[in-house]
Amino acid sequence: MRQRFAACQLLGNPKIIIVDEPTAGLDPEERNRFNNLLSEIGENIIVILSTHLVEDVRNLCTKMAIIDKGELLLCGNPEQFINDINGKIWKKMIDKNELSDYQSKYKIISTQLQASKLSLKVFSNENPNNGFMQSVSDLEDVYFTTLLKLQ
Repeated sequence: MRQRFAACQLLGNPKIIIVDEPTAGLDPEERNRFNNLLSEIGENIIVILSTHLVEDVRNLCTKMAIIDKGELLLCGNPEQFINDINGKIWKKMIDKNELSDYQSKYKIISTQLQASKLSLKVFSNENPNNGFMQSVSDLEDVYFTTLLKLQ
């Protein structure tokens, strides 16, 4: 698969390669191999990666963009965006039925159900207290905080 991809994509010495969800459906081992191949190719030519897997973006891209409904919301270095929100993401486990109370008081960027509890992440420049713990920022948090600004 890697050889076919490389051969097809590099015919005619292109200056840009565009790949859309290239690792969708691959197991973790093949995903790593394919990402290594994209990184290698990206050393010599521009690779535009369209994906919803933020981990792939962080591992492969020195520049990224978030586009919503055709509008460019954010463009730049993924690591810089993570650094920009570092120290501003707070996490807490709550009961599912408490969500509406928290929505009225905090800037919730994401929720995830884990073992019948809701893991809640909020954006705040200072400690929101009330049992929140500071969370290590990641690229998914960048995505959600960017979309939060639209609301």
